[in-house]
Amino acid sequence: MDNTKLAYFGVGVNVALFGMKLWAGTASGSIAAVSDALNSLLDVFSYTALSIAVWLHNQEPDEDHPFGHRRAEPLAGFIIAIVAAILGGTIIKDAIVAFIVDEPLHVTSRILMVLIAAVVIKAFQAVLYYAAARRSRSKALMAGFIDARNDILSSLVVFIGVFVGGRYDELAALFIGAWILFSGIRIGMENAGYLMGRAADPETIAMIEKTALAIAGVKGIDEIRAHFVGDRIHADVHIEVDSRLSVGEAHDISEQVKWAVDALPEIDNTFVHVDLFVGDNTEKEKEFTG
Repeated sequence: MDNTKLAYFGVGVNVALFGMKLWAGTASGSIAAVSDALNSLLDVFSYTALSIAVWLHNQEPDEDHPFGHRRAEPLAGFIIAIVAAILGGTIIKDAIVAFIVDEPLHVTSRILMVLIAAVVIKAFQAVLYYAAARRSRSKALMAGFIDARNDILSSLVVFIGVFVGGRYDELAALFIGAWILFSGIRIGMENAGYLMGRAADPETIAMIEKTALAIAGVKGIDEIRAHFVGDRIHADVHIEVDSRLSVGEAHDISEQVKWAVDALPEIDNTFVHVDLFVGDNTEKEKEFTG
């Protein structure tokens, strides 16, 4: 199943889970189960945004977007984060109100079976999303996996709260709300970094330098700048070559560096600038972009 179909699958799963959890919550009077149902309802909208983002992400570059549509997936991840944070705060508020009112629960074996089924269904989705996110390095699908993992935990807590009853239901809702709120903040900060062009980590910079220096004719590296454009990295590499080389020879070296760096994981595009190396000094009189 490709990433786009997997995103659509997530929409369908959350529609089904919303109905299941809402019935369980209203039938039992559990504020935690109703809160979990609202979580699934908001997930329907979040996963719809994710589906659109994954589709856009796979579109080829065009005249209006010459570097592609890579920012679509982090944007979807950021939307999911905002929804999660709002939902977490709402659940915490509702749990506090329910704790004050303290109405009794009406639990049946059928309600418990529905809550268990919700956990199993979400676990299946989480496994699919995690495998696809690792395979394609998709930030949107990884955000979807984290959301599914949160749903599994929250549904388990709901089950325990409903099964035990009493104040444990409200405490379960408080736990769910806090977990979702902080997960939303974490996902939001990560995807905001991708949207704002966060610099690549030192390990990636070191790998780029090592790869460039391995190309015959590269005397040294003057500067490397690399940042995220969406979920992929654009690198700007300044290499030093012998000043006695012709323009064509220097350009050929720059092309080899570009191909080698482009082949690294997460690298989407590499710009190579050629500086002339003369003894211990570098003359920046000629520059070529590969």
